[in-house]
Amino acid sequence: MKKKLPVLILLLLLALPLALAGCDKNDYVWSQGAGTFVDLSAMPEGTAEQYQYLYDRRVVADESDTGKDYLAHPDSVLLDNGDILTALSLGHGKGGTVMRISRDKGLTWEAITVPDSFSTTEETPTVYKLNFTDGTQRLVLIAGRPSWADVPGSQGEGWDAAVSSSLNEDGSYDGVTWTDLENYFGPNTDDPDYNRPATEWDCVVAMSSLTQLKDENGNFIDKWMGTFHDDRYFINYKTYLTFDENGDMVWTEPVRLLGQNKEYSDVEQDSQFCEVEIIRSPDGGELAALFRANAHRSFSYVSFSTDEGETWSEPQTLSPELTGDRHKAEYDPATSKLVITLRSIVFRNNDPSEGWNSQYSRSYGWVMWVGDYEDLKHGVDAKGDLFVKLAHTYGGNDTIGDADRANADTGYAGLVIYDDGLIVTTSYGTFSPADDPERGGDTYIIAKRLTISDVASLAGVSLR
Repeated sequence: MKKKLPVLILLLLLALPLALAGCDKNDYVWSQGAGTFVDLSAMPEGTAEQYQYLYDRRVVADESDTGKDYLAHPDSVLLDNGDILTALSLGHGKGGTVMRISRDKGLTWEAITVPDSFSTTEETPTVYKLNFTDGTQRLVLIAGRPSWADVPGSQGEGWDAAVSSSLNEDGSYDGVTWTDLENYFGPNTDDPDYNRPATEWDCVVAMSSLTQLKDENGNFIDKWMGTFHDDRYFINYKTYLTFDENGDMVWTEPVRLLGQNKEYSDVEQDSQFCEVEIIRSPDGGELAALFRANAHRSFSYVSFSTDEGETWSEPQTLSPELTGDRHKAEYDPATSKLVITLRSIVFRNNDPSEGWNSQYSRSYGWVMWVGDYEDLKHGVDAKGDLFVKLAHTYGGNDTIGDADRANADTGYAGLVIYDDGLIVTTSYGTFSPADDPERGGDTYIIAKRLTISDVASLAGVSLR
């Protein structure tokens, strides 16, 4: 996550009175040809029964079961038995990690016990299921240890990782029991091979993506490419994960992700690339890397690789609909559509030149884009099929009540999709108005359940 976001949101609030005086809400309507906008944040009167579930919000975690009124940054993984495992932070990145599990496809959630070491995490947790070529698997949880101005002694200490150690009857991991976290590339690691001085690796959102790689014949191998960024300089890094004969994790020394000769460093650092999500093309031969442009003076960016992430094309901008923070992507087996969740960033008249951190700032909050992989290659014309506002977040610059006036402190969504097309996505935010007696003003975690076919039908859209 981005450490400066709360400050930016405060600046937005201070700027709001000026913004309201000079902005027409029509300045923010997507350009002609955009994917159809669908608002699932509040159910209109008369909605057909078959679509009413699209507006439901299922509470994953809140103050009642954590003792915290600010929870954030969930990540989810779909287990082989159909359960959904979600890891989340007891604070804005830092604060410790807890887990929730749903055994009924996101309808209800329960806490699972985690090791004491999980209480020491200092960054957004990420969780992944790794499928090995021999049919076995691992679940891994990872969290960076960056420098925090308000955490004494934190100086940039690599990342921590743990694996699930309990199995279902079929041999797949159930996510219920975990090993203690182990540190990699920090000064306090137990393994001298990974010991590095504090400040050497300041890892934010580790690993924002963890991609299984292929060999020269196009076959998957037991090797994964992980990504993170150092937000002191906004340089993105990759590290490779393998496992030794004892089943222990082996991580390589990180190197630059983009341009080993720094050929893309100007755009990477000027636009402040971070939180990369990597998507494999449907034919399996190409990787696309989607970047948050944290400077918020441009649309988000994408770069492509045809050699398993060794080299990347010159970054190009994405469409306004795909502009935002912390992209998470999966394919929908039922429709073959690419589904991407993100935190929406909206520029007036689709013009980033004024900057987002100004009186012209807006956000739809937590959104979902639905389209095709090839859309990613068409820049600002990559409109997709659907652009979906999943839930409203209160307390930001939402005073005029428009859908694009949501609190931007949301997104960072967990995203899983079942074979039948059921999507369960989790996010954090102030989903209740301030005067709500139960959760007013709290930032908590919810899940939304939907299918692309139902959303398209509700909107009267024929998918391409």
